[in-house]
Amino acid sequence: MCNTESFLPACRRFTKDELFSLQAGFDKICGSDHSLSKPAFLEFLSLQDLDSFLAGRLFTVVSQGQDRVTFDQLVIAKANCLKATSDETASFCFNILDAGRRGLVSHDSFVTAIQGCAALALHQQAGANQHPQWAEATAAGAFEGGSSQGLSLNVFLQWSKQLPALLTSLKSLLTAGSVETDSTAISATNHVKVPRMMYSDLSPSSCLMSPQLAWLLSSRLPPKQSAVWELLFHSNKHGQSFNTFMGKAAGKGPTLLLVKDKQGQLFGGYASEPWLKNGKYYGNFSTFLFQLLPKVAMYNPSGANQNFQYCGHNFASLPNGIGFGGQVGYWSLFVNGLFEKGMSHKGATYTNPAPLSADTKFEVDVVECWLTQQPDEEATASAAGSVLDRFKEDRNLMDLAGKGTSHSAGYREAPPEED
Repeated sequence: MCNTESFLPACRRFTKDELFSLQAGFDKICGSDHSLSKPAFLEFLSLQDLDSFLAGRLFTVVSQGQDRVTFDQLVIAKANCLKATSDETASFCFNILDAGRRGLVSHDSFVTAIQGCAALALHQQAGANQHPQWAEATAAGAFEGGSSQGLSLNVFLQWSKQLPALLTSLKSLLTAGSVETDSTAISATNHVKVPRMMYSDLSPSSCLMSPQLAWLLSSRLPPKQSAVWELLFHSNKHGQSFNTFMGKAAGKGPTLLLVKDKQGQLFGGYASEPWLKNGKYYGNFSTFLFQLLPKVAMYNPSGANQNFQYCGHNFASLPNGIGFGGQVGYWSLFVNGLFEKGMSHKGATYTNPAPLSADTKFEVDVVECWLTQQPDEEATASAAGSVLDRFKEDRNLMDLAGKGTSHSAGYREAPPEED
């Protein structure tokens, strides 16, 4: 049973209507018992399908180790999770993962939890993953900055800022459980939204982008870019043709580009602006790079320069292909116009400490491009006009070579390589 010193401050974080709604929902389930058993608690939160590990850990944290949940305990838990500072919320969610109560999350607990959260978001049985290695790859990226004994709260906080899917999902477990009385009642919205995938007549199992990876990546994007994702290009279906890629992807909107190399590594980048023929770098600070296999990791712009994204098509002297960051011959990521070869380096533009691919030069296996937001025709037409006005190839070649005066020209960390 909770003491008044904990309960009253928690109550003050809610409005009277919110508390009334929460009490009404609680009383409807518990009846005359005035407390909830574990099954009743999960029913109250509409979490009957939650993975058994997460269900047990959530119940233990909310009940404070008791065999039933009281209304006081529920209010305190919701206050600490939903009405708290971001650090307090993260600490509450971390405690759900910390099954051993050691201040460290084990590898197995992390993998089980992230599989359970994804399964709940995707409305599927836990463990029925299209690409089973995604959870292990996510753990590999998260634990890279931690100790071999487990993931600390600080490391969990830093990782969640880069990839918030797990933290957001854990927080959402407590959002349900109220009876809506008016617009101020506690939201009953469930869990993290997952984009509806439009596969363009291609089998989902043939795609690099699995539903689980979409769940992870969408947590980094604005809500309006997490509703519908459309597959624009897949090199196995459409051929290794840059002309076809441009015909399907050019000018459409923000996209996720996925590349699988011949050694099986999966990586790519988020292009915040449409792919358009341009002799110069363009884009903005929303762009980022990522690795998905053998580990999941996100790399934001460093601020050193503004060489965010590049698209060269049918140029005589400028590079033809699509790229992110770095400089000509020393790209953070580049795929040539034949979609056969590419390169990746540690660069100034993004924070990746090493190449995204297995080697700095790689052979392309598959290229895949997903549209994350349907295009605004007026905005796209305006953007296309402004880009075409800048097609002055000779001047742009000087800029790309680092000899121009453009503010976006980067610096060369090492001698350029031929792709």
